[in-house]
Amino acid sequence: MIGFIMKKAILVLFLVLFCPPIISAQRINTTINSVWRFHKGDINTSVKAIATENWQIVNLPHTWNDRDAFDEIPGYYRGTCWYVKELRVPLEWKEKRVVLQFEGANQKAEVYLNGNLLGDHIGGYTAFAFDLTDGLKYGEVNTVLVKVDNEHDENIPPLSGDFTFYGGIYRNVRLIVTEPVHFEICNDASDGVFVETPLVNEQKALVTINGSIENNTSERKKIVVETLIIDKDRRVVAEKSSRFLLPPESKTGFSIEGLHIPAPKLWSPESPYLYQTITQIREEDNTAVIIDKAVLPLGIRWFEFDNEGSFLLNGKPLKLIGANRHQDFEDLGNALPDSYHYNDLKTIKTLGFNFVRLAHYPQAPEVYRACDELGLLVWSEIPIVNEISQSREFSNNCLHMQQEHIRQTRNHPCVIFYGYMNEVLLGLQYDRKLTAADHQQTVAAILDLAKKLNMLTKTEAPDRFTAMALHYYQEYNESGLTEIPDVVGWNLYFGWYYEDLGDLTKFLSEQHARYPKRPMIVSEFGPGADTRIHAETPAPWDFSEDYQNVMHASYLKQMMDMPYLSGFAVWNFADFGSDGREDTIPSVNQKGILNFNRTEKDVCGLYRAYFTHEPVLHIASRNYAWRTGLETSEGTGTCIDSVWVFSNQDKIELLLNGKTLGQKKVEDHQVSFEVPFKNGRNLLNAIDENGHSDQIVINYNVVPLHLNPSGVGDLAINVGARVSFFDPGTKVMWIPDRAYTPKSWGYVGGVPFTKNDRQLKTGISQKILGTDCNPLFQTFVEGIKSYRFDVPDGKYRLTLCFAEYISRGSKSDLINNFSFGDSPVSTPEPREFGISINGKDSLDNLNLERDYGDLRAVTFDFIVIAENGTGIKVDFHAIIGKALLNGIRISSI
Repeated sequence: MIGFIMKKAILVLFLVLFCPPIISAQRINTTINSVWRFHKGDINTSVKAIATENWQIVNLPHTWNDRDAFDEIPGYYRGTCWYVKELRVPLEWKEKRVVLQFEGANQKAEVYLNGNLLGDHIGGYTAFAFDLTDGLKYGEVNTVLVKVDNEHDENIPPLSGDFTFYGGIYRNVRLIVTEPVHFEICNDASDGVFVETPLVNEQKALVTINGSIENNTSERKKIVVETLIIDKDRRVVAEKSSRFLLPPESKTGFSIEGLHIPAPKLWSPESPYLYQTITQIREEDNTAVIIDKAVLPLGIRWFEFDNEGSFLLNGKPLKLIGANRHQDFEDLGNALPDSYHYNDLKTIKTLGFNFVRLAHYPQAPEVYRACDELGLLVWSEIPIVNEISQSREFSNNCLHMQQEHIRQTRNHPCVIFYGYMNEVLLGLQYDRKLTAADHQQTVAAILDLAKKLNMLTKTEAPDRFTAMALHYYQEYNESGLTEIPDVVGWNLYFGWYYEDLGDLTKFLSEQHARYPKRPMIVSEFGPGADTRIHAETPAPWDFSEDYQNVMHASYLKQMMDMPYLSGFAVWNFADFGSDGREDTIPSVNQKGILNFNRTEKDVCGLYRAYFTHEPVLHIASRNYAWRTGLETSEGTGTCIDSVWVFSNQDKIELLLNGKTLGQKKVEDHQVSFEVPFKNGRNLLNAIDENGHSDQIVINYNVVPLHLNPSGVGDLAINVGARVSFFDPGTKVMWIPDRAYTPKSWGYVGGVPFTKNDRQLKTGISQKILGTDCNPLFQTFVEGIKSYRFDVPDGKYRLTLCFAEYISRGSKSDLINNFSFGDSPVSTPEPREFGISINGKDSLDNLNLERDYGDLRAVTFDFIVIAENGTGIKVDFHAIIGKALLNGIRISSI
């Protein structure tokens, strides 16, 4: 034994003394995000004379629109801003190459080094890089100055869209340092090395590696390029090398073919197995030295569509089930650290999804890396949204943007679709000024651009499918636009913007009958939802969480019953910024199944019930745990209210405060119970047949059916509304309104304001200034005569809420920023009225527009005495126009 140990030690000593070690010239790749200086606005001087010491210190990622895109002032800053960074460059880097890489800056950027222009970049969602080497002062401090501009430009997509175009250097900035001989870095900021799998099946996979090598020396270089493929256990499963002669000051392409992996482990959403390819450059005369190295993911998979349009992954049918994802976050805008991106994708995966559409632009490198790791199939696209410009410059920018997009992402196995247009006929459809000839010319220009983009995509990524997302508009088919991409995505909102929920099946079945071999994806669907709003009878455009549940449940049942539908992606994963929107949360598109801050809406439970394998019980009241409702029968002290449970189990029993309400069979992953809530704390417990459970506490305020003699406690009315609104700040629930009935409460005279179109059945949607409680001030009774509470004698606090919605300035009543053609809501004379409470004049000549401004929240608090059994009566006396009331609250003192 001792002899064996001695021999082993001698062998190790021999290897150390006589076998040269492998020396790796380590590439440096690091972020330089900390301590930049920022100036909002342009600079009226030369870049060599800018004084930056008083500029604001910021860290990247950074946007200048994280606040102003959500304030009460219309619009947000779209213009020029400047950034500066001081770089201390070591003297020893003088013989190396130094590259500065931006992962994203929206939307035009100019980069200067030590006062000299390095170059510019157009497009806000793709990376770009500049070689700093020749302009650096080694051993000294260098200055990098960046001009960024997000001003609207007719030649740069997107021209318009239902999302905020945040400005700034909003992704990482990286410094990459290599040897003079290295893989190409400035090839559209790509990896410079590309991995392809020309043959994949269960028995074997063939892998090809190609790319370019730069020789930035004045000498010829003899090199060896070798590639190793390693598995998760770091074992080499394939390797190959080739020799190359690099001319001085040259760029040389290379290709290594025939890397053979027997019985490969396949990548899929269920098992996202990743190999790694390690491609490295060695000196031919000294192979112990590694000059440069590229390490890339390798997911071995193949995908296709069958003749019926069904998607197959690795030869097996797979329905694509997922979500769209915008990149911004509450209070951060689009300037997200990588961990936020990763957390989003991880949450998408926990919902049971296997697919994500990155809308409507290429996203951060971390997004694609996370999708590789987590097993999410990706549709990635460039931001040609709503419309195009018919200029050559616009077309060239689109083509270059798609080229950058593909080269920067094609090494990611998660990417299966490359898209290039979204609802591109939308602006054309609603442009009433276009002549028939102009219309035809525009369609022809769109077709021409689509064909060029499709051809480019097929050239750059022949192993991926091309895709286009379209809205509900027949001209897409009639024009031939749907014949260009491999896959057609339909953005469909039956039961929200148009028609009824069941019309989804009618439309898609008709499309399949007309185009039976065309792969189809429902690329968007879903209603807006505000977790503060709930409805007993959910309806389109009430923005209730309840209607969100109804619409998603209907769509899921229909789409899962369509074998010809390749897949679908909910719109959207999370709420996102859209400055022009004026819904119940201004400047936010509320169609997410999560809130802007990534707290979940209840419909997430429905998706988990449908698509995850673990037992799911979800009492759908997470955002409705504070409720107020009318006593169902006089004297019972209870209010019967509905509670939904989402589950993937067979039967659910619901208990209220330990007492069973019975067991029900789950249908379509949901079941409803009528719960007799009592005033105060109510504990709900849902239990399935296997003992899995979910609990939630509902705090309930039961309002007596007859206020006298029961008393009122605290009663807040969302006047003119058929939905309740919960103010999370005050924890006050403003309940739906009603006409007055004796012994109770309600309005007398007037009618709840109702629009005539389908978009918003009750109330308005404009942004209300001076409040975070927009839903309370967007509904009202107009022409009201009085409001009555038949309360017992006593002392009360009475709150009246108002907002003037019409203006002599003839403002547009925007249902949302994209509903086109709304008629102005205006009046030729101001509204003026007085208010008396229990016969006593309390407000005279109230003119909301004159005294406070239109679309501004105005509240008045009164201390009121009810006596002689007359309750409280608020009378409205119209002087000019019709009186209105938006909200009213009464509480005992």
